Amino acid sequence: MEESTITPFSDIYESFLSKITDDMYMEFTKEDTYKMLQDLLISSIPKFEFPRFDIFNYELGKDIVKQELDNEGGNIEVNEYEVGFFNAELTMEEKNILAT
Repeated sequence: MEESTITPFSDIYESFLSKITDDMYMEFTKEDTYKMLQDLLISSIPKFEFPRFDIFNYELGKDIVKQELDNEGGNIEVNEYEVGFFNAELTMEEKNILAT
């Protein structure tokens, strides 16, 4: 059985952020930044003219709420953000096209 390969959206986010000079993204939490970047990435997908992979085969990132115990043994909610991914291994060129 062949192992499935993915490309996390965070790979594309890093490429995008390396091109940005505005400090606006530094004011947000990591989770809020990822949510905003996911919206930008999804809106860029139709502009990718000739992808060599199924560009619409992806899973979106999502919030995950977990119950954990605090130091006193009480339950607290912990919010995490799971980053989305493409169900294909993208080349560096494909990542850069989406990041641009």
